Formats: sequence, C-alpha cells, structure tokens
Amino acid sequence: MSTDLSNDFKETVRGRTDIVALIGESVALSSRSGGREFAGLCPFHDDHDPSLRVYPDRQSYRCWVCNAGGDCFTWVMEQDRVEFREALEILAQRANVPIPARGRGQGGGQGNDNRVGLLEVLQWAENLFHQTLLQDPAAAGAREYLASRQFSAETIGRFRLGYHPNDWDWLQAKARGKFPPAQLLAARLIGERNGGGGYYDNFVDRLLFPIRNERGQPVGFGGRVLPGGNDDHGKYWNSPESPVFHKSRLVYGLPYAREAIKDSHTAIVVEGYTDCIALHQAGVANAVASLGTALTELQVATVKRFARSVVLVFDGDAAGQREAERAITRFLAQDVDLRVLTLENGQDPADFLQEHSAEAFQQLAASAPEAWEYKFRAARGRYGMESVDARQRVIEEMLELLANAPNMSRNLREGILLGDLAFRTRVNETQIRERYQEVRGRQRNRGAAGQERETWSEDAARLLNGKPTLDDRLESEIIEILFADPEQGARVREDVAADAIGNTPLRRILQTCYELMNEQIAPSFERVMNRLEDGELKRLAVWIDEQARSKDIEAKLRDEGVESETDCPHFLRRSLNLLRRRREEQSGGPETDDLSVRPDGAHQMDAAAEARLRRLTEFHQRRATKRAEV
Repeated sequence: MSTDLSNDFKETVRGRTDIVALIGESVALSSRSGGREFAGLCPFHDDHDPSLRVYPDRQSYRCWVCNAGGDCFTWVMEQDRVEFREALEILAQRANVPIPARGRGQGGGQGNDNRVGLLEVLQWAENLFHQTLLQDPAAAGAREYLASRQFSAETIGRFRLGYHPNDWDWLQAKARGKFPPAQLLAARLIGERNGGGGYYDNFVDRLLFPIRNERGQPVGFGGRVLPGGNDDHGKYWNSPESPVFHKSRLVYGLPYAREAIKDSHTAIVVEGYTDCIALHQAGVANAVASLGTALTELQVATVKRFARSVVLVFDGDAAGQREAERAITRFLAQDVDLRVLTLENGQDPADFLQEHSAEAFQQLAASAPEAWEYKFRAARGRYGMESVDARQRVIEEMLELLANAPNMSRNLREGILLGDLAFRTRVNETQIRERYQEVRGRQRNRGAAGQERETWSEDAARLLNGKPTLDDRLESEIIEILFADPEQGARVREDVAADAIGNTPLRRILQTCYELMNEQIAPSFERVMNRLEDGELKRLAVWIDEQARSKDIEAKLRDEGVESETDCPHFLRRSLNLLRRRREEQSGGPETDDLSVRPDGAHQMDAAAEARLRRLTEFHQRRATKRAEV
C-alpha cells in the first residue's frame, strides 16, 4: 500500500526511532556481542530460547526461528496488526514528529479505523475522566470509595484513575466540536441506541481504570460500579474490542511494572485492577493483572517475554482456587518457573496488605509452590491417595492437565512431569505414558486450536526456510552485492533487468533499488527498507542483508580485485555471469532479438546487439564442446 507521506518524512521518523528502545517496550532484551546486537524472546511464535535478534547499527530485527523481521515500521505493523501508513503515524506520534496534514488518513485523523485518531480521542477521554474524578462534585462518591481503599493522591494520579458522571450524554456533550460521534463510537467510548436512535455514553457512573498498551498509551477502560450503584451489567465492565483494544493480548499495569519485572525476573499476576494498584502502592512494583477475565494464552506469552518466573495470585475463596487450577493449564508448557499463590481466609491481595506488610506478601510469593505441585496437592486433597480408585482419579486429572496444556507435545517438561507423576502415585512410568497417549489422542480428536502462523509467499519461504533453488541463490546474491556496495548499482542494472528476476519478492526488492537509483539515491539497505512498505518484503530484505554480512560480500568485492578495462569487481562480474548463463541454459540460448534487421531496414547492429550476438555464439560453442566430449 502506498502512502502520500513523503519519503523524507518516513526517513525522519525512522531516524528518530531507536529500534532497540521500541522493541524493548514489548520484549525484554539483553545485550550481546558488546552491544552490537540484542536478544529476546520472539513474540511471533512460542519462543522458549531467545531467538529474536535486534541490530542497532542496521536498525533492524530478525527471528532466527520463525523468520519474522524488518525495521521499526514492520515491528509496529506486526505487533498492532496495522497497515504501513498507520504504523508510520504511530511512530511519528511516538517520536513527536508532526504529521503533515495532507498525509493524515481518513480525513485528518478523524476516521473510524484510524489508530492515531483513536489514540488521540482516548487520551483526551482519559484526561477528562481523571480531572472529573479530582474536581467534579459528582465524583464525591468515587473519591470516598478510593479513600476507603486507602489509595493515595499520588497513586490516583500515577494510574490516572477517573470517573464518568451519571449522565448518558455527558461525554458526547464534552466532545462536541472536538471529536465526532463516529470517532467516539470507534473508540468504544459510546454505543449506538437500538433502532438508530442516536448514541449513549459507556461507563456511566463508574470509577474508571485506564488500560494501556505496551507503549503506555490508553487504549480502553475498565469501569467499576461504585458501592450501591447499578450493577445490572456487572461490577466491572471493560471497553469492547476496538482497532486499538484487544483484551486477550493486554495485561493491566504492564507499562508500570515492566522495569521491575526485568530487574527481578519475576512477574506477579493478580486478578483485579485494585489488587494490582494496591501492590504497586505498597512497593511491589512487579505486579500486573488480567483484565477481569481468565488469563489467555496471548497474555501468558506477553508476561513470559519479560519474566523468568511468574507467580499467579488468586483469592483464597473457592472461586479463586478453581480459577488457579484452570490458569495452570495455560502456563504449564511455557518456559517459565510458574508458581501459584492462593491467600488464606478468602482474602484478595488488597485485603492482605491492609493487615500485613508488603514484605510478608513478597515472602509468600517467593515460597509459593510450583504450579504442578499446586495442582497435585489440590487433586490429592479432593480424592486422597489411600485407595486404588483415589490414585487413579488423581492420575487422570493430572494427565488431563498435561494433555490440555498448549504446545506441551515434545516439550522436555512433558517427560519430566510424567516421570514425577509415576513416582508420586507409585505406578509404573510406562503405564503412565501409555495412558497419557490415550488421553492426548482423545483431546486431539476433540479438536485443538491451531497456532496462528505467518503466511508467506512460496518464493520468500524457500529462501527464509533455507531451501533456495539455484535460481533463488543467484538472484539473491545480486541484491546482496547491492546492499554490501550500493555504488555497484549502475553495473548491476546494466546487466540485470528487474523483470528478468524470477523470484517475485526478490524482483520487487530489486525494482525498489532501481527506483532509488532513478532518483540519484544509492540503493543501500537502509534506503531500501525505508521505501518498502510491505512487511514480507521488509523481512526478506533483512534476511538478504544478513546473508551479505555473513558471507562478507563487502570484503569479497574489495579483495578479489577488479577488471582492468571496466573497474568492475571480479566477484560482481562472476555473479552476473553465473546468473546470465543460468538464464541462457533455461531458455535454450542467450536472449535473442531480431539481430539482423533494424527498424529503418538497415542491416546493421548497435553495440548492445553485437554483445548479444557474441554471447549467443559463445553459448553455442560451449554446447557444441559439451556434446563432443560426450
């Protein structure tokens, strides 16, 4: 998709975006090779061993397992599921680069599906809700509730808590002249009345908790009914899904907890907003919360990218214990040290902190049992271990847990846990494994959710999966040479027409190189990346650049000498010749025009035609020699 924003603007945004800092907002990165690269868990597949690499010198990234890769724009496109222009505007806003008015999508950023416009209206709403909580007499009840929970003014300000008055048109009136109803609707701040009778405000008479994405931007709200209020729609009510709010992927409080999680390598996951805030106020800064619903696999993956150890904290009542057991399934196969803490006497974390210190809570969290141990204790508590029937019930429940855990198959932990279960129940491990296979087979027959995979064109997949054809290798090497030494562009274009490249994505990248050359711009890797807007092409360009560096093509061009007549590097000439001969062999001979007749009827040839005829003669001479040898 093309955009009307200038290449200079794109270059400015790219230049002001530190890709390490950008990716570090979503992934815990560690420095490697003296800071020449950074490593982290890839968010685009179930990564157990850090396979994502970020290269600050090239301002690019690549996963060496799933082949995700690109630049800052690609990262936002893949993370936020947006097109190039929206990614560009998001990064421009992040870098405080003014967006040219004519380049704003959907009528100056007012369109229903424009992310920048939605983030703008949500930020405005957050500020309005927060100021209303602090100053409006209508928010007195909300302020009293927060005081009863012992939340300080500093905490209220830090988490930007807010309030919506008991008026179904209040927000619409405040937005008049600033944001149209269609944009408020797209941001899920208002809803449509039945029968097309206008709109109504969401979150009426509720205390509001802004929900932020990993960059710290408000993308939705959680609304809590005040004591004595109308809870027909539930005590808590979250924003509906929107282009910027995806409940299954977000974790409440992550922007506040990220650094503490990185430092401690531990994330404490609680059930509610107020529990999370109470822990932060008490000094437990590595706490996050689910969004009022059961943890999803995507939320698990988000937390895992920052933490080696995860402590799930649940209320001590029966409902909390049941949810703790259900949550174990979603974490069990993940490569984390998973612990489960249920508080006694039916308390939640906020209640616990009112009676005990933060240090007491942290001690409980540190001593929480492993998830497998927690589940085994719970099953043993239900059935006992005294009878054969009891042991069988425990075994069946534990095997069901393993069989339902996502991606557990072929995980090393699977074998360890099966061995542990056999030891604890005093049953032969072979029998345990045979029964497990039966349980797993039953689960497969019920149907398992397929893991979402990146779709690739067949041509790109051959390269990225390490199965290139001879043609792919020869064509790729031409672009590798351009990335290593962009000054060779003229020589390459003289011999290789873009439409002669058979691999479609490689052809598109080479066309981009030639477009830059038409503008008197050297086709460097950075310039090509800036021009490409397609995520797949960006990933492939990163792969090509890495091939050029791993093969040290720059040194080959420099060290193998040059032709005396043309100053063309021998390495480049050899690559061009190999590609040309391959084309000739496939076509039965060199490219042939009507070499004998010119448009004016003169039986003469220009220099290019003479060169083609010479190549044709050489080709047939080689073929004749081969036949003679046979």
